[in-house]
Amino acid sequence: MDREVVSPARDLDAVRKEAADWLARLRSDARGPADEAEFKLWLSRSEDHRSSFDALTATWELAGALKHDPEIAASTRRRAPSMARRAVLAGVGVGAVGIGWLALAPEVYATGIGETRTLHLDDGTSILLDADSRIRVHLEGRKRKATLERGRAFFRAATDPVKPFVVTAEGREIVGEGGDAFDVSLNESAVAVTAVEGHVLVMDAGQPSSRLTAAAGQRIVMAGEAAPRRETADVQAATAWRFGQAVFDDQTLAAAIAEMNRYSRRRIVLSEPGLEELRISGVYKAGDNEAFARSVATLLDLKVHTSAGGLLIEPRGGA
Repeated sequence: MDREVVSPARDLDAVRKEAADWLARLRSDARGPADEAEFKLWLSRSEDHRSSFDALTATWELAGALKHDPEIAASTRRRAPSMARRAVLAGVGVGAVGIGWLALAPEVYATGIGETRTLHLDDGTSILLDADSRIRVHLEGRKRKATLERGRAFFRAATDPVKPFVVTAEGREIVGEGGDAFDVSLNESAVAVTAVEGHVLVMDAGQPSSRLTAAAGQRIVMAGEAAPRRETADVQAATAWRFGQAVFDDQTLAAAIAEMNRYSRRRIVLSEPGLEELRISGVYKAGDNEAFARSVATLLDLKVHTSAGGLLIEPRGGA
């Protein structure tokens, strides 16, 4: 293939801007096979294209400053305000290897109150992040790793016979292989892992001898220094949040309220600690805190005081 010669009228500054455009385009959620094929063609047309693109990616690799490059930032803004950063950057032609993958630094994703978010990673893994949650994703070389820092997430691990998908939470590792689907939740210092499809391995980080296996329909709960326990799980209840529901089975009122408050800014508060250990069961619509509070008040003979900022549950004899 004939290579393009850059003329003085089309200087290297213009080529670098094109390279920045391509870098932003390849990082876009809208990137598809047609974009990658077009990029290969652009790259092959001139050695200046290749060297300019390599220089941009090398800047990030050496200094971790790719996101601060003004041309890339400007190019990203020009393309789409909603363009999300990907867990892996599709890179091309570094050295003599042709098309390959350049890993970004770990990506951090977070959701707010009442917000859920679906992530489609470039290895084919999908993650559904629950409300008020935070996760750090790192795909690089032989590693496929995610760290759940807050909240809850549902994982469907893509098949890779060489690289299992590892989720870390509170010093524990949850290992899923191709096709495995599992739910991981953090509740204060406790970690609960529910196997939905396939099976998962759970162990203390770096200690394979501590591993436990959970098959579909089982849950492993780890809290503090206590030994992990494996038990039969109600998978529908454990994953009801995916469908906008909150399911409680003989749950403490304090824990149920904490769960409901993940989905609504109209927070529920108990008037006194003595109410925290009351127990409730039921299926509720996530986000409808007023309906939940009034149902609880009826069931437990309490009353609800409403205000613009929230809902106060108190004993019926309260002021």
